Amino acid sequence: MKGEAVVYSLAGAGLTLFFFLSSHWLGPVGAFTNMLAAFPVCYLVMRFGLLAGIVSVLLATGALWQLAGGAALVSYGGLFVVPSLFLPSLLKRGLAWDRTLLISGVLTLLLAGSLLLVYVQISGQTLGTLLEQYLSAEVDTAMQAYREAGFSESQLATLGEVATRIVEFIRSTFVGLYAAGVLIVHLVTLLFLQWFKRAYYRIAGIAFVQWRLPALLIWLLIVAGFSLLAPWGMLALTGRNILAVLLPLYFVQGLAVLSCILQRKNWPPVTKGLIYLLVFVLNPLPLVVTGVGVFDLWVDFRRPRKKDL
Repeated sequence: MKGEAVVYSLAGAGLTLFFFLSSHWLGPVGAFTNMLAAFPVCYLVMRFGLLAGIVSVLLATGALWQLAGGAALVSYGGLFVVPSLFLPSLLKRGLAWDRTLLISGVLTLLLAGSLLLVYVQISGQTLGTLLEQYLSAEVDTAMQAYREAGFSESQLATLGEVATRIVEFIRSTFVGLYAAGVLIVHLVTLLFLQWFKRAYYRIAGIAFVQWRLPALLIWLLIVAGFSLLAPWGMLALTGRNILAVLLPLYFVQGLAVLSCILQRKNWPPVTKGLIYLLVFVLNPLPLVVTGVGVFDLWVDFRRPRKKDL
């Protein structure tokens, strides 16, 4: 590799470690920066090729093994390695970004499942036990933080009840939520690749403002929704996991509709940025955007409306 590529490989490994471990260092903010853990190496591959990315991933995994142990290594490998290396490799071949996301996402899930099976065999514990231990540790950490922040006992009791319900929801919907997490990591990585591309590389595919999900997917959403009313627990559980994946996808389609509308508005970038921020943080706007994504199949929100004269 050239000297510049070596420097970028070292920087990519360092940034990967920072973003991945930031969930432990930065508290709630770290939950967002953690999603960027695939971007440094992904950008490196787009700029300097696959070899530079592989070197960076090997450096990062070696450091993770020393700093955080096998569990962190499985977590990194199962969520970030494929979007770090395989995603940019497909993009460089000229494959459309949405197809690249689908292929890379499926491979990520397959790798994550394989790594989890190996880790379960080595640890001698079941996946349910490992998940229970992880969630309990996270709840204990959060409750300790609330206790140190001066919350009263009644407030702590209320928060404990909420945490228990959240843990139960995550436990029963783990597969769907993990798949949604894979989707989010890929989308965030693609977004940052788009922001930083300049003249270094190109990303093929339809413009995001015109992007739509396949029309037939709406029937899977409808069936999954009605399955929640079924008296059979396994069917309802399957529907809940499917919805955990499909609803974020329709939220993304709703964002595409919003982006198309804002693109036609001659508003300052700050105003548009504020609108995007509110969509993510202000209830019930995420639900509204998801609904727009769902009904975009029947109502073409992106078609310019003629003003009445």
